[in-house]
Amino acid sequence: MAKARGLFRSFAQVFCGVWQVPRPDDPRFFVIVEPPTGKTLVYWGTPRRRDTWAPLEWPRVYRERNEIQENSFKRMIDHGALSINYGRKTIVGADRHQQRARSKLEQALEGAQQRIERKAQELEAQQDKVAESEQRGHGKRLEQRQQALAKWQAEVQAVQEHQNRLREQADALGPPKERRDRDFRKQTIMTVRTLWLENALLAFIGVLVGHLPLTVSRSCLLTLRFERSGMRLETACHVIYEVNGAGLSVAYRRLMTAVIKGVNAMELTEQGKLIQVRLKDRPP
Repeated sequence: MAKARGLFRSFAQVFCGVWQVPRPDDPRFFVIVEPPTGKTLVYWGTPRRRDTWAPLEWPRVYRERNEIQENSFKRMIDHGALSINYGRKTIVGADRHQQRARSKLEQALEGAQQRIERKAQELEAQQDKVAESEQRGHGKRLEQRQQALAKWQAEVQAVQEHQNRLREQADALGPPKERRDRDFRKQTIMTVRTLWLENALLAFIGVLVGHLPLTVSRSCLLTLRFERSGMRLETACHVIYEVNGAGLSVAYRRLMTAVIKGVNAMELTEQGKLIQVRLKDRPP
C-alpha cells in the first residue's frame, strides 16, 4: 500500500492511501495509525466513507462503531441467556464425518455393483453373438463383433477396478469411531425459551395495543411495563401488581396509567384469580 502524506497528532502518526497495485474490484481506502507505543492500527473503508469522514476521524468512528456493536452483542447474549454455556462442554457421540463418508461409499458401491451386473449381461450377450458368427463363418461381421466384445470387456474391467478402489476406501475408514462435539443442548433449550418468551410478549402486546387509546412504541411499552420495580399481593379472589411510579414524568405517568387501564381491561387471570395492576407512587 502506498503511503500518503503523513498527518500528525501528539498521540499518533496517521498515514492514508490506497493499494500499491491498483485493484479495480477492490477500491478500499486505508488509514494506518502508528501510536508512540503499542500495536499499529489499520482501518479501511469505501470511497463513500472517505468522502464522509476525514482520515483523522476514522479511529474515532471505528471506536464508536465497535462500542455500539459490542453493546448490541451483550444485549443479545443477556436476552437469550447464552452466557450460561460458552461451548467448553463436550458430548461424546458417533463420528458424523465418518458416517457420511461411509454412507457415500456404500451408495457408490451399490451403484458400481448395478453397473457391473448390467454390463455383465451385455457382455454375455455380445459373447453369444461372437460365438454365432464363428459358427456361421462370418468374416467382417465377426471382426466387428469381436471389437465390440473387447470394448465391453474393457468397460467391465474398468467398473470392477473402480469398485475395488471404493472397497479399499471403505476399509480404510475402519470401525465406527466416536467424536467429541460441543454440547449445544443447554443453549438450544435457552434459545427455545427465548423464542417462546418473545412470542408470548408479542401476543400480549398485540392484545394490549387493542385496549390502548393512543399509539406507543414497543420498546417504550416494554420499558414502562416490565422494567419497573413493584410488588405482588394476592387475596382470596385477586392478584394485585403494584407498579412503582416514582420518578415518572407527567407524560410517562399519563402513558403508564393508560397502559395499566389497558392491562386491567384484558381481564387476565392467574390460577382462577383476576389480575389487577395499580400504579404506586411511593417506592416499595
